[in-house]
Amino acid sequence: MNTKTRRRPILGFVSGLVFAIGISLLLFVYGVLPMTVVWLGFVALAGAVIGVVLAYIAPAREPADGASTESA
Repeated sequence: MNTKTRRRPILGFVSGLVFAIGISLLLFVYGVLPMTVVWLGFVALAGAVIGVVLAYIAPAREPADGASTESA
């Protein structure tokens, strides 16, 4: 059976960005990082890049049983 794997780099970018912003805000609240825009931007950019890299490297989910893998 030949299944086509679809990668989602845009979803990886957005989810990595949101996850990293959340982590950086927690680090600001607990006093681990100084509360500056530079740290927020750096952590958010790093999270977005890691999200895109994981979208291409991490194993993709298998399609559900009976789901069509053909694109419309």
